[in-house]
Amino acid sequence: MRCFLLLASTVLLLSLPARAGIDVRVKGLGPDERDNAYAKLSILEFAKRTDADKGDYDQADVERLFRQGEREIQDALRPYGWYNVKVTPKLSGAAPDWIAEYRVDAGPLTAISTIDIEITGEGADDPALVRYKTRTWPLKLGERLKHEDYEALKTRIVQSAYGLGLLDAKLTRRELRVDVPNNSADVLLTLDTGRRYYFGDISIVQDGDKLLRDAFLRRYLTFAPGEPYDPAKVLSTQFAFSDLDYFQTVDIEGKKEETTDTSARIPMLISTTERAPRSYRFGLGFGTDTGPRASVGADFRRLNTLGHKLRTDVRVSQRISTVVAEYRIPVGIVPSDSVSITSQALTQDFSDVKETLYRIGTSYNRRGKRWQRRVYLEYTFDEYTIKDSPRRQSKLLVPGISLDHTEGDDPIFPRAGWYAFVDAHGGSTALLSDTNFVQGTVKLRGLLELRRGLQLRVRADQGATWVGSFDNLPPSQRFFAGGDGSVRGYSFQSLGPRDSNGRVIGGRYLTTASAELDWYFLREYGLAAFVDAGGADDTPLVDLSLGAGLGVRYRAPFGSFALDLAHPFDADQSPVRLHLGVQVGL
Repeated sequence: MRCFLLLASTVLLLSLPARAGIDVRVKGLGPDERDNAYAKLSILEFAKRTDADKGDYDQADVERLFRQGEREIQDALRPYGWYNVKVTPKLSGAAPDWIAEYRVDAGPLTAISTIDIEITGEGADDPALVRYKTRTWPLKLGERLKHEDYEALKTRIVQSAYGLGLLDAKLTRRELRVDVPNNSADVLLTLDTGRRYYFGDISIVQDGDKLLRDAFLRRYLTFAPGEPYDPAKVLSTQFAFSDLDYFQTVDIEGKKEETTDTSARIPMLISTTERAPRSYRFGLGFGTDTGPRASVGADFRRLNTLGHKLRTDVRVSQRISTVVAEYRIPVGIVPSDSVSITSQALTQDFSDVKETLYRIGTSYNRRGKRWQRRVYLEYTFDEYTIKDSPRRQSKLLVPGISLDHTEGDDPIFPRAGWYAFVDAHGGSTALLSDTNFVQGTVKLRGLLELRRGLQLRVRADQGATWVGSFDNLPPSQRFFAGGDGSVRGYSFQSLGPRDSNGRVIGGRYLTTASAELDWYFLREYGLAAFVDAGGADDTPLVDLSLGAGLGVRYRAPFGSFALDLAHPFDADQSPVRLHLGVQVGL
């Protein structure tokens, strides 16, 4: 029965008349010109519309639109500088199927022979505009005329004038003269700059219960009364006010209509609405390194009229628990610049080490053009034991400096980018520390999209310590390896030098590296393959342990959930270790 139905269906399909169609072919052009030609062809649009409507083709319409295609292709190529185009059309086939073929000879290119730019008005002598008389990029004498380059030049000239406070600037002459027989073109532009405008009085209006001092907010203005009006400075001020994290909305309006014939100063009005003065965070989770964990935090955005902030975090887990409070005082003229006063209490229990740490410190945080810089001074009191050994205490006064930079296209799910972190700090017995030491750390992260959905992640960490008495150096200043963000396949901080009793005590040097290939075969789901290497040691040439494995990735709104099965290559380890964690950003 099934065979009969299949045979009957086949016979029926073969007996139906073939659907009409038009195969449109354009030959002899480069990809950009060809795409534009297809976009202009009415016969192609007619064929698509008729097929979509399941209608019938009319012979007369097909022939009329086919003849029209020659002119449409010629029109499509003019924006690319081809004005003497020859098209050889050929329509073959018959109803209900045709082949419409156009063979195109673009002919000689149309070259730019003249570029004449004149500037009049108050800004006629401004160097930033005068340079356009000779620097006419993207147009160049002797090169092929492209209409998009001509339009780009016009836009650049007017936008440059606006950026100089010449808000009435306009092109009074916009002529593109094409000599078709001689394949040449003349570009003739005249810019009338009009009058120059300046920033006038600046008013800041805050909508909310807790208002910040007007003088405090004015530190973050990037323009001042009397300066030439510049839309870019208006935008940078809006970004600066938004980055302060005090406001829900920031609107900046220039009252140009309030200028007079005698005064070209534009009054500026900055209007803000406040964000909630407090916000809270709660979290529950599980990580291989920490075990079950919970967190709670609070941000106090405006403690006073000077914009002081307070951030608190409490994190509790099976192996690591910490309480941190940071009091931040804005300084300088950049929103991210601040002085912080920080206190922390921490307990951790990993491998053979149990540690309780109390820290108080201050830091100066400043963002440069590329790098975030932190200069700090911290005092740490540390109590610790290394498995069955007597409890010890350590006191350190540590000055240091750190630099970090992130380059990526998305803070949570980047497709490409890199991150670098460098830190150097130390202590001295002459300055309230129990030992003399200097320590440096470098962390590098990289992400490269090999093709859509396929990413290569790499990371490398390097650390070194020069210390007078290693026994007086607490675990918080020693190097350990192993765990989710280190060498998978080994438990958290289980790799490092051991004492005579086989207890992991940490080392002076650290080296870790990793390469991971992530393949997201669906938008949210992916697979990973990775190789990790690393260790901690008392010599610069660190003895490396290796781990490799496979993993599963799931993109949640807060980051990528990672489940990895890793195999360690050291003989004394279990064959497979499960790692759970979350990847956020780089």
